[in-house]
Amino acid sequence: MKIQIINTFKRNVRRAQLILEKPYQYLEDQVATTAFPNLHIAPNIYQTWVNRHFGKTHFNEILQFRNRNPDLNFYLYDNQMIESYMEEYWGNHPIYRIYQNSQFGPSKADIFRICILNERGGFYFDINKGCKAPLHSLLQPDSDCLISYEQNDCIIMPEQSIMDRIAHPTKLAMQWSFGFARNHPVTTLMINEICDFYPLFKDQHFDNPKNAILSFTGTGMLTRVIRKTLLQNPSIALNQAGIDYNGYAIPDMKGSWVRYFTSPAYSKSNNRPIVL
Repeated sequence: MKIQIINTFKRNVRRAQLILEKPYQYLEDQVATTAFPNLHIAPNIYQTWVNRHFGKTHFNEILQFRNRNPDLNFYLYDNQMIESYMEEYWGNHPIYRIYQNSQFGPSKADIFRICILNERGGFYFDINKGCKAPLHSLLQPDSDCLISYEQNDCIIMPEQSIMDRIAHPTKLAMQWSFGFARNHPVTTLMINEICDFYPLFKDQHFDNPKNAILSFTGTGMLTRVIRKTLLQNPSIALNQAGIDYNGYAIPDMKGSWVRYFTSPAYSKSNNRPIVL
């Protein structure tokens, strides 16, 4: 009985908070107003969500993030825009079939972010995340990528031959944000690896689809790809910005929970295939 009362109270508080977050705010794209100092990475940030409407608090947090990066263009792709892009630019590539057959929006977003950065170059950020420092401060003028690591441990160690080239070999690569020059070896290999592993995931039911997606198109696959890229390219240098962008990462913007009232979280699904 006590637990039911507490849960009811929490639901009522959340409903009251939701009322204060309305009306939802419409988010436009934004054009850079100053020059970007990096020589290789396109000055674009790509983000995704099912629509362009956000609660007031989240909307203001996004604007603050944009204001810290006046040298970058911000592009938000909704579902229809992603579909159009993937068909136009990747319709003849095997990755497009995998994208079409993916059963969860986050997996489709994983594929989209790698494809558009491979084709155009730039940065990607999940819509509920950001960085407290300007992105150019995490780069050198000649950097051709920006990667970081999560605080979450990776229990599989990399090959000994590349241990000294990985800033945090016991951590998972951060997949909710990164930046790459066009046709970078990491994004190219990531696309190829997803295609190669597709038959192993096709039509398979998973008790926890979220973990399967992390392995197939998410942070697990990215960690594997970064390590394999270093093995295949002994001379390549990756710009690695510590853990959580050297502590400047914003892992969950204030008020970002409101977005799930228009699109439920996929983490509640179970015993389903992630790709057909």
